[in-house]
Amino acid sequence: MTYDLCVLGAGWAGFSAAVDAARRKRSVCLIDKAELGGTCLNRGCIPTKVFIAQSRKGLSFSEVQEKCRATVTRLRSGMEFLLKQNRITFLRGRGRIEDPKTVSVEGREAVNAKAFLIATGSRPKELASLPIDHKKVVSSDDVFELPDLPERWLVVGGGVIGCEFSCFLRRMGCSVTLVELLPQLLTGFDAEVVRKLQQSLEKAGIEVVLGKDAASCDIGAYDKVLVATGRQAVAEDLWAGKVKIETAKGCVAVDRQLRTATPNIYAAGDCIGGYLLAHVAAYEGELAVANIFGETANRDYAVVPTSVFTDPEIGAVGVTEEEAKKFGAEYSARTVHFLAVGMAHVLEETQGFVKVIADVKSGRLLGAHVIGVHASELVNIFSLALKNKLGVKDLRHAVFAHPSISEVVGEVARSF
Repeated sequence: MTYDLCVLGAGWAGFSAAVDAARRKRSVCLIDKAELGGTCLNRGCIPTKVFIAQSRKGLSFSEVQEKCRATVTRLRSGMEFLLKQNRITFLRGRGRIEDPKTVSVEGREAVNAKAFLIATGSRPKELASLPIDHKKVVSSDDVFELPDLPERWLVVGGGVIGCEFSCFLRRMGCSVTLVELLPQLLTGFDAEVVRKLQQSLEKAGIEVVLGKDAASCDIGAYDKVLVATGRQAVAEDLWAGKVKIETAKGCVAVDRQLRTATPNIYAAGDCIGGYLLAHVAAYEGELAVANIFGETANRDYAVVPTSVFTDPEIGAVGVTEEEAKKFGAEYSARTVHFLAVGMAHVLEETQGFVKVIADVKSGRLLGAHVIGVHASELVNIFSLALKNKLGVKDLRHAVFAHPSISEVVGEVARSF
C-alpha cells in the first residue's frame, strides 16, 4: 500500500497533522519509536502541569507521580481512540526516509508514501561544562521518574522550564537555588512581569542568582542538579544521504510552507526550531498538511501566546514594552492590578497585574502581559483580540460576566 502521507513523530505536530490529513479522507501512516504524544504528553506540557497542580494539594512525591501517570495514560488512550476512529496506521519504531517515496522502520519494514512529514521534536539541551549523567546531574525528563525527591537542588537555567520546576520543587519542600547566566529570568518576557516573578520566587524561599555561570557553582553542595537550559531539535539520521534535506543550526530547514529541499517532504514542530511550543507545533503540523494537499499557506507567527505555570502564572502575547521602545512605536502602556478585581479577592489571589500595550493613534493592541491568577487563560482573550486586530475600545465595550477574573480585561481597556 502507498499512503497519501507518512508522518515521522507522534508528538503534537505529527499527531495533529496525521489526524488532520485523515479527516481530509487521506490515508495516513504515523511512525514513532516511543509512546504517542511525544514530549508534550509524556515528558513536557502535561506532566509538568500535573506536577505543579498536584504540588498545591500537599501530596507526597509518589502520590504526585501516580496522579501524573494516570493523567498521561488517560490522555494517551484518547489519542489512541482518535487514531482508530480516523483509520490511521501507527507503527512503533524509528523511521528513516530512504528515498522520496520510502521510509524504513527500524531498518526493516518499508513504508511507501506520496508525501512525508518530519515531526521528530526535541530533547533537553546539555551543557558541555555540566554533562547530564542522569544521576547527580539530571534533565527535566529525569525528574518525573526519580524514586524520591532529594532535599537540596541547584536548577541551572532561568527560562520557562527552570522557573516552573523551581516552583514545583519549592512547593514540595525542597531547598532550591536557581542560577541564570543572563541578567534576567525569562529572557524576552516583559521586564516588569519578570521582576514581579522574581520577587515572588524569592518570597517563596527560592534563591535566585543571576549573571552567574553554572560551571562556577559548587555542585557538591547540592543533592541534585537540574539542567534546564532549553531544548534542541532531534534531526539526526532521519534520512539517507541521497535524500536532499538541508539543516540549519541543527534543525531541519524548511521554507515558508514548511517544505524541505525535497518537494514532497515537509517538517514541522520542534525539529525545525523557532517556537518550541506544543500549540505552535500543532499549528505547523496542520499547516504542513494544508500545503501538502494543495493549499498555499505561509507560516504566520504574528500572534503566538505563551504561558508559564510558575507561582504566580504568566501569560504573554504580542510585543513587550521593551520591544515597543526598541521599534520606535508610538505606544501607551496601562496596568491594572488584580486587587481591583472582585473575583480575585473571592479566590484570595490578588497578587499580580495585567499590562496592555496599545498604539497611541489607532488604539489597536500591540501586546498584553499577565502575571497572576488564571494568566494562562486570560492571555487567550488578548490573543484573539490581537489576531482580529481589535483595539482597547472594542474591549472596553465588551460585557464581561461578574464576578469573574476576566473582568480585568475590561478594566485595563477602560484605563486607556
